[in-house]
Amino acid sequence: MARRATVWASWIGIALLWTYAQGAERPLAEAIRAAADAVRPAVVGIEVRGRRPAAIQRETPQMPFVVPQEPGERRGPRFEFRWPPGGEEPMLPFGEQFPLFRGRRETAAGSGVIVSVEGDRGLIAAPSSLLAGAEEILVTLADGRQLAAKLLGSDKFTGLGALEVRDKKLAAARPAKGDAAQVGDWVLAVGGPASGGAVTLGIVSTTKQHGEGDLAITQVIETDNLVTEDMAGGALVNLKGEMLGMTLLAAGRTTAGRQLAATLPASTVDETVSSLAKTGKMPRGWLGVMFRPLGPAELNRLKIDHGIQVVQVLEGQPAAKAGIEAEDVLLEIDGKKIADVDAFRAMVASKKPGTRVTLKLLRDGTEKTAEVTLGEQGGEQEAQAMPGGGEKLALGLTLQPLTPGLANQFGYAGAKGLVVVAVEPGSPAANARPAPIEQGDLIAEVAGKPVSTLADARKAIEEARKAEHKSLLVLVRGKQGVRYVVLDLPQ
Repeated sequence: MARRATVWASWIGIALLWTYAQGAERPLAEAIRAAADAVRPAVVGIEVRGRRPAAIQRETPQMPFVVPQEPGERRGPRFEFRWPPGGEEPMLPFGEQFPLFRGRRETAAGSGVIVSVEGDRGLIAAPSSLLAGAEEILVTLADGRQLAAKLLGSDKFTGLGALEVRDKKLAAARPAKGDAAQVGDWVLAVGGPASGGAVTLGIVSTTKQHGEGDLAITQVIETDNLVTEDMAGGALVNLKGEMLGMTLLAAGRTTAGRQLAATLPASTVDETVSSLAKTGKMPRGWLGVMFRPLGPAELNRLKIDHGIQVVQVLEGQPAAKAGIEAEDVLLEIDGKKIADVDAFRAMVASKKPGTRVTLKLLRDGTEKTAEVTLGEQGGEQEAQAMPGGGEKLALGLTLQPLTPGLANQFGYAGAKGLVVVAVEPGSPAANARPAPIEQGDLIAEVAGKPVSTLADARKAIEEARKAEHKSLLVLVRGKQGVRYVVLDLPQ
């Protein structure tokens, strides 16, 4: 009997110790509230007005891609368009596709984080997807104050947008020091007023995972916190209330049946917001080539299992200066295999302008290497590749008809339209929604009418003015894909 009592007492003791240990590991409610309260003044609500409806953004056509060619086919790129994206979703009736015709002003709400304060100026990090196409942005502070915000710029490779607000009483999040996020740490995701100040508790799953899509070049923190859409853009903090990063939506991976959430590290947020605040952009590498994927038959014929082929080398650009030629097959960049076109674009964009990279390539069956010093996307080198001349229109666009030479140079073979030679800062074209028109873009339609000459464009703009339209719908093709944008029409 005594022996049985001893066994039972032992089991009870073990259970009590295990329960105590579990309680000690999991943060207490007081600690959670204290950490959330510490960062809450820096986590803001963001209201965006005048966005294009989400359904229309989903229906935007994708960038044309170069179709792989099999042996025996004529050399050179062929382009194919996919509409709608994915090929399965039905298109909306034309009259319902665009807010220009529906007269709708769509709003959206989310969260952001004040990352720095200098005097009465505060810089806020927020998801660029939330800010896209905004006509007006309002920021709500934790104490209920509402401020007008100015969009300073966005970076698609981090998914970050930078906002500026002005007020005498602003508080920035306190960043964690060093390698603050460790696998297994308890962390809090804190949303802004739009989420009701929601707080969720989770554990750091990994700190060395790369994001998906455009974020493939960006290293993120993954946690098992629940992050709702209106919480995205808020702060991820440790139990001291120190900011580890800005939360995004789901990371696309699961662990133990739970969807992981991605967070941009605080260092990435600070660097990107600082650059956007100074120059309106985040410097990205530029090679100056056009390329296409290789089909299975071509890879087999070349006796390789990966690589992409150079279609066009822009004259005077970094790749041309390094001796890269059309028809070269790019195999590696700095020792990393080039698996597909999107991955290669991401690898180049992840590097700073001026960085020297080593490309391994295949030319006429022989492997070679080339040392290339990268230029800057949107910088002077890229601008030098643009054609000169053209005619400036009232929308802040300088356009030039598409010639066969320009079509070959910029990958617009078989297309019709006007090449954008220059965009005037602050003009309707520079402020187009949901994304600005850029140098090198091709204008295919203005106000629903195809344009191939400058006279076509002038006529379409003049007819819109006579009809007293306040904005124009323009079909644009370029680095950001094939998309419709809305431009305010000067009266």
